[in-house]
Amino acid sequence: MISFKVENLSEMNDSLKEFLDYLEQLNVDDDALFDSRLVCCELISNVLKHCHETANFKGAIVGDEIVIGVSSDTAFDGELHPSLPDVLSECGRGLYIVNAISGGNVRFEGNKIIVKLKLG
Repeated sequence: MISFKVENLSEMNDSLKEFLDYLEQLNVDDDALFDSRLVCCELISNVLKHCHETANFKGAIVGDEIVIGVSSDTAFDGELHPSLPDVLSECGRGLYIVNAISGGNVRFEGNKIIVKLKLG
């Protein structure tokens, strides 16, 4: 398992490199690497942008899935709808993409969002 904290967008890519290297060492295919990076970026940036807090990241391979968890220090106050947003909507597209990529395997637990991606 890889875990780290991200305090701002400028350090997100450097922090994610450790997780992506971990996945590559376990021979995860390029499509799953791409999807994992996309999911991680969307979830981390959501915490930074909407919660205005440090994003806490945990990621691992469990069985035949890549499990990604991102949380903030406090519970999100609002509704999260990973459904298709209005075409002109300014928000909600990221969670829609994450939901679509994961096949709907998104779970919210208070201050944490957990996404599971199937391996090839």
